[in-house]
Amino acid sequence: MANNTTSDSGRQNFPEFTANLMNSAQKDSSIPVPLSSYLSNHTVHPSPSPSPPAAETNAAAAHLREWIITTISPTDIFAQENPYGAESPGSGQSATTTTTTRFRRGEEARCVDVKRQGLRLLSRMQTLGLLHTDKEKETGKEEEPSAALVACLASFTDAKDPWTGGEENREIAEGILSSYLKLKGLEGEEAEKPKGFEKLAIELLRNHIKPLFAKSKPPILTDAGRKKALRAFPADGSNQTMTDMDPSYKPWKYHSPHIVTVFQWVLARMTTSMVSAHWPLVVPPILTILDDISIAYKIRGCHLLRLLLNAAEASLLERSELGEVFHDTLIPHLLYLPSLTPEEESIPLLDATYDALMALTLARFPLQESGAAKIKALDGIFRDGILKGHAHAGENVRIAALLMKKSSDLVCAIGICCVKHLKDLLPMVSATLTAPFALAYPPLLIAALGVLRAVISKAWPRVGYHRGDILEGLIVCWCRIVDDDEEASDEVLAVRAHIEEVARTVVKIIGDDEEGRSDLRMLKDHDSRLQAILAV
Repeated sequence: MANNTTSDSGRQNFPEFTANLMNSAQKDSSIPVPLSSYLSNHTVHPSPSPSPPAAETNAAAAHLREWIITTISPTDIFAQENPYGAESPGSGQSATTTTTTRFRRGEEARCVDVKRQGLRLLSRMQTLGLLHTDKEKETGKEEEPSAALVACLASFTDAKDPWTGGEENREIAEGILSSYLKLKGLEGEEAEKPKGFEKLAIELLRNHIKPLFAKSKPPILTDAGRKKALRAFPADGSNQTMTDMDPSYKPWKYHSPHIVTVFQWVLARMTTSMVSAHWPLVVPPILTILDDISIAYKIRGCHLLRLLLNAAEASLLERSELGEVFHDTLIPHLLYLPSLTPEEESIPLLDATYDALMALTLARFPLQESGAAKIKALDGIFRDGILKGHAHAGENVRIAALLMKKSSDLVCAIGICCVKHLKDLLPMVSATLTAPFALAYPPLLIAALGVLRAVISKAWPRVGYHRGDILEGLIVCWCRIVDDDEEASDEVLAVRAHIEEVARTVVKIIGDDEEGRSDLRMLKDHDSRLQAILAV
């Protein structure tokens, strides 16, 4: 590309700078070159006059802003590839979508560099007061917030997205976005136009997000965002696998993956009244993402559901009958276990799903009179998730540790009614603590002891009845640690401290009756190593 920099480039006015930039971009398809060249070689001087920018400056600023938005908005180069075909999802739309994986990664790196430069240029325009124009003074009409600009910046608000390029880019995008919304009176403690943000959110939901999810809308939903009385098959006879084979059904996944981040940004800022008023625009994308075959999107859907639950009224979930729909959609996720599902994918999915199910259950049944329904739902999570998961993948220590942590959360949520599960839960905990190689992975032992601590807290009246399983696990694990005391790591010593803490409470409860005290004395007399933890 030819260098258009002239000797007096530092004295360019803004319209001339923009015109030169646009001409350069049209002559060369290598977008990073004009961006980096102009950022490094040109100094833009806005008018020193305190009067508003001239009309040509406003037009140039709008032109440049739209060009930057188009340039840095994430494209299908970052989308998932179609798992059912050799061609990439965007086949026919972009030359890069049919390239090899190696070239695709190179393109991703180049695109990330473009986006970094574009965000810096937007930041510079904002500093110079050129990111927005003061049309109110020129035309007497207030300028509406640019939904395209907000959507573009919002797509960079999650550092985990590959197109964001890390925390630095996220901070730049969020800084520009926050300042822009504050200038428009849509954000901050002194927001002048709370209804203005709702209008912006509706525009994003209706014109940017909804069209991309239209073809993959779950058939169980009505147009009003409620559960259909009878689940209907799609009118075109398609099913889940067929829609994934055809990328046109899921443009949000195969062409514009950034729209999920934009949706997440909007949803996190919606109030209860906004969610209630625009329920049909919010629910379909979440159910679609949750029901996708991709584990990464299932995890994203769990996070989106929790954002929705934070703002939605509990009565709305039940009136629309979608509480049960969300529950039935999440339950199958609990069986994405090794070896059919890779461990590195299974663990984050299970973690997100259990958290979403717990939040959903508590949101559906917030009142005291709905306690029986809440306990029934939590019991189902324990049976269908914890027990089945441990039976299928309990030998995987990381999966087992996660299941133990979630068991503790469930016991605390169920309360005293968890006694019905102790006959299954406590033998599982005891088997974990007494496993021959348990000390090889201390986090699992700490998680198992956490379950005992939760049981003692919520179901202490039954501790004496189940003292056999509880004491077996504590004693065997304790003796192994004592025998290897000289070679114990810091993590093992932490397990030892946890055992001492739990054992003190158990001994105090068991020691309240004569039979319990007799058992404790017999154990101490049999093995001197137990004096430290079984002292009454």
